[in-house]
Amino acid sequence: MNQESVVCGKQEHSVCDRMLLSPTEALTTMALVPIAVFVLVLLAISVPLQNSFGSNRTLDFSLFPDGSTHVFYELESDPFSPDTQILLFGDSIENLIVQDENGFLLTTETSADMDDFFEIETLGASTISINYDTYSLVSKNGKVWSFAVNAPTEFSLLMPKNSVIVGMTTFPIDMSEDENRTKMFLPAGDVELTYFLTVAESAQLEPITQTEADEGQEWGIVTAVIIFTIVGVIAAIAIKKRSKPKTEKLTQTIQEPEKQFDLESTLSDDDVREDDKEIIKFIHENGGEALESELRKKFLLPRTTMWRAVKRLERQGKIEISKKDQQNLVKLKNLETEDE
Repeated sequence: MNQESVVCGKQEHSVCDRMLLSPTEALTTMALVPIAVFVLVLLAISVPLQNSFGSNRTLDFSLFPDGSTHVFYELESDPFSPDTQILLFGDSIENLIVQDENGFLLTTETSADMDDFFEIETLGASTISINYDTYSLVSKNGKVWSFAVNAPTEFSLLMPKNSVIVGMTTFPIDMSEDENRTKMFLPAGDVELTYFLTVAESAQLEPITQTEADEGQEWGIVTAVIIFTIVGVIAAIAIKKRSKPKTEKLTQTIQEPEKQFDLESTLSDDDVREDDKEIIKFIHENGGEALESELRKKFLLPRTTMWRAVKRLERQGKIEISKKDQQNLVKLKNLETEDE
């Protein structure tokens, strides 16, 4: 071997040693770069999609005079997840119905890990619609009702008919009137609201109270401090004598006979829930009365759910419950029959 070949061999080895990658490795690396970029793009797209799953869409609360609350809750779900855990508003849940975007019923059960959560089988569902009733969001102290909730998103609140709001912990975003019922749109967070229900008797007694106050002011201006007590006694005696005829008129008004049952007005009453109206229609078509067992068989409801429904209608004065052969007989109240 001559010296020139040895020198050339050494130069080739030194050039190869200075190269970081061989030609084959460089081609492999160039082929992998587009794949890595494609994977990063997929990850970037999937992040906002994953964040959107489980986000709230709609939250509506409807309050009723008997203290019950109907909740409508709609949220997005991951269609690739076999189940979803949700926390419902209120401790006592009744008439729970969960559906997907196509109206199919979804199976629900209490979570084994957390008692306050419900587990819903949501495989293939991208939207969940939840309807239920609860009595635990509204409380009553005397004549004042209170509604309290901690909402994760903005929500709408439909007040009972003939209700007057007396206190609120936050300002509503928007407020409107919907068939003599106040409807508000409220922000997320802790919200507490107090209200009372107006009655016809309170409206009749208001003018009497105002007259007494006006007469007391007139006597206070005319009389001196020393004789104020004497004049006040005389005024009280005179007011008592004048108020007797009004008391008799009020008593006569109360003693008026109750109105006969009217199916059309009952079905158009906003204070009666839609599922309760179906019960009333069935009883009316059944001759004005039906056993509670017949109602359960007709509407496929558990015993406790149907019992709450008929008791709710009894409180509203629509039906009356009696015993027949050790069974509960449900009759429409003041129904005029053909015999009458």
